[in-house]
Amino acid sequence: MDIKQLHYLCTLAEQRHFGRAARACCVTQPTLSMRLRQLEQELGVALVRRGRQFEGFTPEGERVLARARALLSQYDNLRLEVDAMKGQLTGTVRLGLVPLSCMDLSSVLAELRCRHEGVGFEINDMAADAILDALNQNALDIGGGFFEPEVLARFDSLALPEQGVVVAFGPGWGDRLPPRPGPADLAGLPLCLPKPGMYFRHYLDTQFARQGLILQPVLTSDSVYRLMRWVHAGLGCALIPAGSVLFNELPGVACRPLTLPSMARIGALVMRNDGQASLLAKGFFEVARELWHGE
Repeated sequence: MDIKQLHYLCTLAEQRHFGRAARACCVTQPTLSMRLRQLEQELGVALVRRGRQFEGFTPEGERVLARARALLSQYDNLRLEVDAMKGQLTGTVRLGLVPLSCMDLSSVLAELRCRHEGVGFEINDMAADAILDALNQNALDIGGGFFEPEVLARFDSLALPEQGVVVAFGPGWGDRLPPRPGPADLAGLPLCLPKPGMYFRHYLDTQFARQGLILQPVLTSDSVYRLMRWVHAGLGCALIPAGSVLFNELPGVACRPLTLPSMARIGALVMRNDGQASLLAKGFFEVARELWHGE
């Protein structure tokens, strides 16, 4: 057994396809299949369910996969610790972000790169539940989005500096809105909203329903960027979490805070707190704390 075999196994779990896994590992498909069969022979159990194509993992394979992920995480941390001994921090910080969280992480990324030129970043748009699963499987270093308080208690967390909801609007719409609008003030206005099924949209629907109002958008999207682009084009007003940096990039688009009760979920960055967090994750959190909270 060697590290490459464990890497092949974990990559197959991510890609769910032998050919794609082989390409991701920069080997041929026969090589990847052969090394996985050698691993199965050494362990004396079948790990992969094979048919005409990849069909998943056996129960034994799932257990070995979980242990392989932990071992690879420890191996990566060992390499990082050796670099840290040399005064270096290198590697790729893997971030999973809820698209509608409106996190502006640019200052954190820039500062971390300023301190450690060998650090890079991989940013993935993901749902909150998928982020938590990926953190538990060591497939992410950092997660960002809206999380329940009991979830945050299981992780190291850093609350976002900005919270709340804003109404974003373009030229000509400001006169139709009071300085601090409420749900009733948006009645009859064309709205650009998150897609149904997203937590933030569910929160909006619930708050408006409590006042006897039904949201009827002219456009829905899971991307704050697309919502803001349509606002900029004059299609209507958008309801988005506070903190978007796009206001600075779209001249003529402004925002006003919307009077709503606080969300049950809290906007935050999260990382593992069970001793499995990578040095990259810890370094990222350290910079974020300094910049956001002056700690």
